[in-house]
Amino acid sequence: MITRIAFTSDPNVVEVRFSNAPVEHQFTGEVIADVNRQGNWVRGLEVIGSGLPFSLEQALASLSPQSSAGSVPHPQSKLTVTYDKYANAGFLYLPYASPLTVEQQHKTEPFLLKSSYMLADIQATFGIAADKTLVFIRFVIPSTEKVEKFTQLFVSQS
Repeated sequence: MITRIAFTSDPNVVEVRFSNAPVEHQFTGEVIADVNRQGNWVRGLEVIGSGLPFSLEQALASLSPQSSAGSVPHPQSKLTVTYDKYANAGFLYLPYASPLTVEQQHKTEPFLLKSSYMLADIQATFGIAADKTLVFIRFVIPSTEKVEKFTQLFVSQS
């Protein structure tokens, strides 16, 4: 499993890629990113399946979703996914650049890992493979946020 995070700053678009599979379908839906007062992601992305034109449960299947967030380490060092079938909701906990660095920064910047608001894009793009699994999520963040700062806590893995 891979997680690659790429961005452009004009416009402020973030793409989180989970697979190298060819994209068979693209759909739009809502993605919510938890952010802190510095504009950085706190944990990851929340996706609500109701209203999506595809099965969120099936899309997340290749990411080995867990049923509970109780076992997700903070800060996390690899992608961890949870799926709640009763709420039809998924949460993608993204890997931090360096758990040690984040923990050290957390001591000096008390709000670094604390959520103070959420950013939502109701027109986010979901790339889905032929086997109905998730390839990528692409979403826009407000122009008031600096995309470089927004992504600085996270790392792409391969």
